Amino acid sequence: MAYEIKNPIIPGFTPDPSILRVGDDYYIATSTFHWNPGIQIFHSKDLGNWHLLTHVLDKNAGIDLRGTDTPAGIWAPHLSFDKKTGLYWIVLSKMNNMNGRMFDADNYAMSAKTIMGPWSKPIYLNSIGFDPSLFHDDDGKHYVVTLEWETREGFEHPGAIVLDEFDPQKGQLVGESIRISRGGTDRGCLEAPHLYKHKGWYYLMTAEGGTGYGHGVVLQRSKNIAGPYESDPKNPIVTSTPYYFYRRGDPDATRPDLYNPDAPLQKAGHGSLVDTPNGEWYLAHLCARPLPGTLDCTLGRETAIQKMSWTDEGWLRMADGTTLAKKTTPGITGVHPESINDVGMRDDFDQETVDQHLLTPYCVQDESWMSSSDRKGWLRLRGRQSFYSKRDVSILAARVDGFRVTAETKLSFHPKHYSDSAGLILYYDNSNWIFARMTYDELGKHPVIDIVQAVKGAKKELMKVKIPVNDGQVSFRATVNYDRVQFYYQVDDSDSWAALGSQLEIKYLSDEEIDGFTGLMAGIGTWDANRRTSYADFDYFSLDHNE
Repeated sequence: MAYEIKNPIIPGFTPDPSILRVGDDYYIATSTFHWNPGIQIFHSKDLGNWHLLTHVLDKNAGIDLRGTDTPAGIWAPHLSFDKKTGLYWIVLSKMNNMNGRMFDADNYAMSAKTIMGPWSKPIYLNSIGFDPSLFHDDDGKHYVVTLEWETREGFEHPGAIVLDEFDPQKGQLVGESIRISRGGTDRGCLEAPHLYKHKGWYYLMTAEGGTGYGHGVVLQRSKNIAGPYESDPKNPIVTSTPYYFYRRGDPDATRPDLYNPDAPLQKAGHGSLVDTPNGEWYLAHLCARPLPGTLDCTLGRETAIQKMSWTDEGWLRMADGTTLAKKTTPGITGVHPESINDVGMRDDFDQETVDQHLLTPYCVQDESWMSSSDRKGWLRLRGRQSFYSKRDVSILAARVDGFRVTAETKLSFHPKHYSDSAGLILYYDNSNWIFARMTYDELGKHPVIDIVQAVKGAKKELMKVKIPVNDGQVSFRATVNYDRVQFYYQVDDSDSWAALGSQLEIKYLSDEEIDGFTGLMAGIGTWDANRRTSYADFDYFSLDHNE
């Protein structure tokens, strides 16, 4: 009997999954937006348990995310494998600007001989829209499908799916673009096209209904890759809102009015299809879990999976025959789960590189601001711009992967100016975060600890009376319990933990409150708004999953 897979299979900020099988190994690539290294790739042997394996966009990729607005950056990477050449491919969008609804995106392709890289330099494809994917046909031709973003007034938005032939030898698209679909439903917000071929049919899978509460996975098919494509009569085939609604031309992607209280998972959509060696089929898709009693998703959009099957008529259906995304789905027949899911993390900073769960917003991780060699067993972060900046910030953070987690660190810091700060942070973007920090008190002439909060760009110092820390060393802990966080501190390892300030509400650190599409992160960081000469040494950082 097959084991049961529990959703989400990758909890926390892991949206827009693109799933791939090579042999008996499964891989998922997810969006990373303004975080570096970009594009996380997860690995599994059983489809139910996933572990972070590697990243695609390192500091050598040459894609600069500094100055990126929320929620721009790296969108919807698509992972594929060309059996004829043995090359892995990633195509991606770098969203540069969303003002004026122009959506200035540059789309790229990269290849590698192994999933671990090294990956080629990005090959520019086009800037017609976003969410490109690459299809390798069995005749040796390669095609890219992209959402052509409509910018003209009076035309249906967001646009059409366009087909382009790609020549990997020339490193460019060739021929003319062909519009092949304007959607398989009336939900609007067409995006995320993927092409598949099965039993002589070309299948176009898209995301429709917005990446919020009206999201869904939509399927169309044609005998000709250029169309015309017919829509599955059951569309959408996977969703959280299994009923008809008309929203063509509506640019709202969040659509809170479409929240379905009876849905086990919310926002189910943006699907990606994979088969198993024994001929079973699965659909990976994004989903979300709001805080109880709210529509606020602090964990962002997560990755889930559903078992699928083909009907006699050649359409895909969920294994239970419905279209409503579920919290559980049957596992692969005859395969036993390998281990528990990859949740939480700890880095004692004893290695040359930091744990791969730790990402940096906007800028790249490099030796100019972080070092594991200056003090053995500690990670040194050099202070740079404040956390309000979208450029050169010294932050390392991991995705918060549960509603109940504990983040913790110990640091040594000797601030000399009130503009020097270092500590533990809960972070969404440059305008929204909470920072338990050590800084400098000029009147007392010694370090102190307090809490600083950013709410939609406004700065709040939450403790009128700051706590002295005479030796410049302190441990911080943040205990997250759904919509609340309590910070703690410890001056000496033998001391008990003491509360730092009062409980704080964190539901504002969510996609809905910020109008973003990322998720909550927890980490460490420092800034120096004086002379950029200060630094903080961190002994460890841990994120424990308490669920």
